Amino acid sequence: MIFGFGRNDEDEYEDEEIDLVLFQGTYSGVEVDISEHARLAEAGLNRAKELITDALERRAELIRIEPKGERTVAQFQVDGIAFAGGRMSKKEGTAVTQVLKLLSGLDIKQRKKPQNGILKAELDDVKYYLDIYSKPLGSGAERISINIIDVKNAKYGPDELGFNPLFQEKIRELTESKTGILLAAGPPGSGTTTTAFAIARGIDSYVFATYCFFDVSYRDLKNISPFERRDDEPLNEALRRLIRMEGDIAFVAPINDKEILETILEKQTELSIISELTAKDAAFAVEKLCKLSGDPTKIAEAVRGIFGQKLIRRLCEKCKQPYRPNPKLLKKVGLNESITTLYKNRKFDEEEDARPCKVCGGGGYIGRIAMLEMIEMTEGMKAVVAKGSSAADIKAQARKEKMLSFKDDGLRLVAEGITSLEELQRAFRV
Repeated sequence: MIFGFGRNDEDEYEDEEIDLVLFQGTYSGVEVDISEHARLAEAGLNRAKELITDALERRAELIRIEPKGERTVAQFQVDGIAFAGGRMSKKEGTAVTQVLKLLSGLDIKQRKKPQNGILKAELDDVKYYLDIYSKPLGSGAERISINIIDVKNAKYGPDELGFNPLFQEKIRELTESKTGILLAAGPPGSGTTTTAFAIARGIDSYVFATYCFFDVSYRDLKNISPFERRDDEPLNEALRRLIRMEGDIAFVAPINDKEILETILEKQTELSIISELTAKDAAFAVEKLCKLSGDPTKIAEAVRGIFGQKLIRRLCEKCKQPYRPNPKLLKKVGLNESITTLYKNRKFDEEEDARPCKVCGGGGYIGRIAMLEMIEMTEGMKAVVAKGSSAADIKAQARKEKMLSFKDDGLRLVAEGITSLEELQRAFRV
């Protein structure tokens, strides 16, 4: 079956015994006594295990479970592509939602506020973290999103993530002054947080002391030290303490309001600050910062660089197919005309004798990698930003100065055989 995700509630599993995922307690260490919720476990535990097992076997990185009328639907995301993950009755869906909340240490009675917890799991000797978010939808209904992390293969450093070497050089270059702001920017689900961690991990730990101001949970940041904030300590007070400690770089939580931005702008003259911002891309992030602060000149002087990312699927190394590209096509898309080999995904026809690839399941892609872009505050860019220019004008200046763009990095990945031209085109259409 090629990406035959999920099942309907009428479907039945085959008679053969299926090994289901093992739930192994909360990451936080909160003790959960499932026996105290026997009726809930009877109604939802086995179905929750079936659903999670199905997702893990399909290499899903995200599961969403959401009520839709009289049904509850599950959706899987595999390499950023959404697939149906099955349907349940509303009652069964509620039981699955509640049991997953319970097992991850969340309050099952709380349905009016968002919650977050992490459930440890194992399937076929592979350990996972299920990072579970619940969001109220009104009238007692909830949607839960489950980010799936393969513990052993989780990557956080720029080398591990396959980032452009130019990107890594810029991280080191832009942190040498020990002042100013570095940001990762992108829309939700685009890998912004991973890029922010990669920026922090890319700093030379032998030269600079970097401190993180929020709980990194399961992430292994190695060269970054946690900053012990006092109870209810405001960010400005915590940053002031770090400055007195002669810390070099502060890695702070996302900028989501004007107060946080003003605090960062005030302290960035005494240390370097890394954070993230939700925005369409790097240029729109600059525009958003200017509007949020109300002072474009201050943003132009404080920000040293903003890095954007767009996730793109990797070709399956097992079944990708080489081909000789037409020189006219290479010229048209901007690739070097001397390139003699590119790669594409092998498309399996269900009527073919050949069986689908066992590695990718016949989809032709497995995993994702980030394409990167960067807005650097050169003197020319500062002049454009200080005028309160639009994102379009900022992009035009970036092109004029030949700053790293999504197109440049995407074509690099195509030339290196990591992805295909077809996938590059799809990523820009999304």
